[in-house]
Amino acid sequence: MERRPSEWLKIVKFHVEKDIPMTVLLKKYKIDSAKLKYKIKLYQIHGGYPFSDAYEKRIYTREEKLKAIQSVLKGEKSGRQVGLELGVPGADTVNDWVKLYKDKGEAAIQISRGRKKYMLHEDRQKYLAEKELKVRCKHLEDENEFLKKSLALALRKDKRLKKRYKSLMSLRAKSN
Repeated sequence: MERRPSEWLKIVKFHVEKDIPMTVLLKKYKIDSAKLKYKIKLYQIHGGYPFSDAYEKRIYTREEKLKAIQSVLKGEKSGRQVGLELGVPGADTVNDWVKLYKDKGEAAIQISRGRKKYMLHEDRQKYLAEKELKVRCKHLEDENEFLKKSLALALRKDKRLKKRYKSLMSLRAKSN
């Protein structure tokens, strides 16, 4: 199961600040030990920033990626070490860049944003429903505006229609 950065921060703080043993955290949260060790090291180097929502929007430039890839390919550092230095939240991200570089060449390495925030299924459904409602509402507002303008144009041109419209409006006012 994918965890949110805020959840990772909470788990890491249990170990670092409250001295809860890693074995307890591994059992309680059902986490891979290598992943937890990476997150703890990341916290020790960079603090809580890599676990923040602002960091999810972090952009890795092409130059940063190429420099990291060259460092790994030359054997100076491992992908994990480079990832820790850059503050990359995922332990295998730099290794993925290296694999992409080896498979498709330098042209495949592009500027990229961090992954979008993970959403639970219910949250995603609510988000999509709200988005759909906003689009529908905007469409109806535009249609309403169009009809108002069309009516105004029609009333200017047709005097009989103008009289009927006035009588309808007076009936409507009386009923309300």
